[in-house]
Amino acid sequence: MPFDTPLRAAAFALTVGVAAFVSPRPTHAAAPGYEIQVGAIESDNVERLPAGGTSATIGMEELTFDWHDRGPWLDADVDADVSHLDFFPRIYSDEFIGNVLGVVKVNVVPDLLSWNVNDNFGQAPLEPLAPITPANLENINYLSTGPSLTLPLGRATYLDVTGSYGRVNYQVSPLDSTRLLGTIGLLHELSPGTELSINASDDNIRFANEQANPNYQRQDAFGRFDTKGGRTELGVDLGFSRLDMPGIRYQAPLARFDISRRVSPDSTIGMALGHDYSDAADGFRIVQGIGGATQNAQPIVAAAAPFLSDYATLAWNFKYLRTTLDLSAAYFRDRYQTDPTLNDKRTVLALIAARQMTPVMQLSLTEYLVRWQFDSTQESATESDTGVQLVWRAGTHLSFRLAYFLAKGNSNVFAFQYTENRVWLSVGWGVAAEAAPGPAPVRLPGRE
Repeated sequence: MPFDTPLRAAAFALTVGVAAFVSPRPTHAAAPGYEIQVGAIESDNVERLPAGGTSATIGMEELTFDWHDRGPWLDADVDADVSHLDFFPRIYSDEFIGNVLGVVKVNVVPDLLSWNVNDNFGQAPLEPLAPITPANLENINYLSTGPSLTLPLGRATYLDVTGSYGRVNYQVSPLDSTRLLGTIGLLHELSPGTELSINASDDNIRFANEQANPNYQRQDAFGRFDTKGGRTELGVDLGFSRLDMPGIRYQAPLARFDISRRVSPDSTIGMALGHDYSDAADGFRIVQGIGGATQNAQPIVAAAAPFLSDYATLAWNFKYLRTTLDLSAAYFRDRYQTDPTLNDKRTVLALIAARQMTPVMQLSLTEYLVRWQFDSTQESATESDTGVQLVWRAGTHLSFRLAYFLAKGNSNVFAFQYTENRVWLSVGWGVAAEAAPGPAPVRLPGRE
């Protein structure tokens, strides 16, 4: 059966696109934006070999779409950046890459009953330490949907009940699964914008290949303190987590902390820390949520075994007049409960700096770095991608782009060392999305 994840991602994008125009929305609602690019990429080492790589021309068609809106009947947070690549000569088959992050909430009865649809589409490496090439990538799609009910129990007390059905599909790895998640919480408003709650959740993971991948259940019980002020948002979770697996049970404390603050009209910072049970599918959503919709593969290990996760993230977004700077750093340490040979540490750094040189000309610099280290083998690898891009807005909707990218891989395994240069030329047509003034909100785990 052919893998249909790209079709699901396209269907989701079509659904939210239609919703953007047919759903009831107030007159001040933010309009979505999009851009279609067509161009060519020249590579001097498309296979990313240590030596003797092949030069190639890559035909590229790219679609970006973003929409962030709050309305009485519909809330939407959608970011997409997907591309179709053709390789000449035909070293690789056509490739579909990119990321889609979509959260759409339909308010069936405002402030009482809503229906949620979440979709995450992207790629991850088959071999984490090896260079990222079409031969070392697989598509992953995580779709979940379900209702959320908020029942008032008094003037400032509420009962929150949510349920969702999820389905995770992998292009190559035999890790397809379904997930049934139920959460119940008793919430009390201490003041406007400040809440205290007691929560319990039950997550049942069922694999399509049960013989190779044992099913398991994850249960969390925790208290949460959440406050949102004019400039600061703070959330703290403290509790207990349990894994029920065939013949064995694991238990661990649960702790999560996240804070973001608008330190000035031009700058926002944020930080998040966490210690809880997770798995590859949830890890995929977390790292993708931090990085946003880009062309980058997500640094996760495709495995069925759950793990105890420690993570720390830091982000800073700055925007002043003609200059924009977005910087993020994340550290992950995963300790697997049933397969310690997979224990690993990862560091992810991302930088986007842009300067509006003239009203129609923008220059930007991007840096993306991932470092892996596996405890059992002491193998490690670092991959970086540095880019310089010049964009000329030739018209209201028309743009031209010229870019250069340098990809490098360093590893204590010689076969995984490489250097690749790419030159990118494309023409685009689109409409910019409406955005609030000032820097963009920082991306943190657990924050919408």
